[in-house]
Amino acid sequence: MGLLQLTWAGGLSQELSFKFGAPFRSPDLDVRWKAVSALPTRAWVYKLLPNHYAAEGVSNLIVLGQFTQEQKTKDNTDWLVYNTPDDSRRLGLFFPLGSLEFQLRESHGPKQLVEAVPSEAEALRLTTNWLIKLGINIQDVERKNDSADPNLICFASQTLYFTNHSMITNIEFRGVRFRRSIDGSSFVGNGTGGNGELHFGDHGKLNDMSISWRNLKRHKEYATADPQTIIKWVRSGQAVQGMMPMNSSPINWKRVKSLTITRVELCYYAGGPFEPSEWLMPFAALWTTVDTGDRKLEVEVDCPVIDKSKRIPN
Repeated sequence: MGLLQLTWAGGLSQELSFKFGAPFRSPDLDVRWKAVSALPTRAWVYKLLPNHYAAEGVSNLIVLGQFTQEQKTKDNTDWLVYNTPDDSRRLGLFFPLGSLEFQLRESHGPKQLVEAVPSEAEALRLTTNWLIKLGINIQDVERKNDSADPNLICFASQTLYFTNHSMITNIEFRGVRFRRSIDGSSFVGNGTGGNGELHFGDHGKLNDMSISWRNLKRHKEYATADPQTIIKWVRSGQAVQGMMPMNSSPINWKRVKSLTITRVELCYYAGGPFEPSEWLMPFAALWTTVDTGDRKLEVEVDCPVIDKSKRIPN
């Protein structure tokens, strides 16, 4: 995620405009609804607002980076930026997008290995502590497998060194990434207000933090579309083709024999990473099986979900 995402998709048309996926249209497409899951009967549209983060967390990052007042390069209503002359340490906040980036670069190699990288459990604990200091409610992080635990995904970065006729494996940092949940639904897209990643290196020191987390305000609640309406929208070109198996040739939708929807989930979208929106819009993520006639592919199809013709269910 970057701090230079300054193009806005402003205004509320209350229509979802996907900045991802490939549009397609097939009026006579055989769409079969066999989803074992169901959409909620209503969904909110949210206004996305700036986030300045909690003063405690920002102050701790300034201390950790050992920044001086002379290293403050921006300080206004939109920005707070510290940067060292050699670019080895940097802290940048862009409040309108809730973007926060912290980088602490240290030199390591076979003669100066990284030591005492935290365990997975310790990295998760450190991440939780940082989120609390920054004013991020841990309850707003996506849940793990519908449990009460936040889905904090832990991973390690290893570097191999060949020295003294032998290979040395050094864990350079342990990272934790996460994304946001809205009313129990996933926030889709990086850098638009609902995701983050932290790296912890030598002796558990935070050396990289990249978070985008905007404040939310409920704007209006809508009824969601029923399966028949979603099928009509898919045929009429209002949906987009999302992820599909790697190395698969493009789908010729005019020749597709059938599209079977096996699962449906409500998600939220705030525009693309280089064109974030001021609005957080719900949409339907469809897990589908596409029968092209000579093969069957598992393909994600994403579709609008607000049905303005329906009243809110009682």
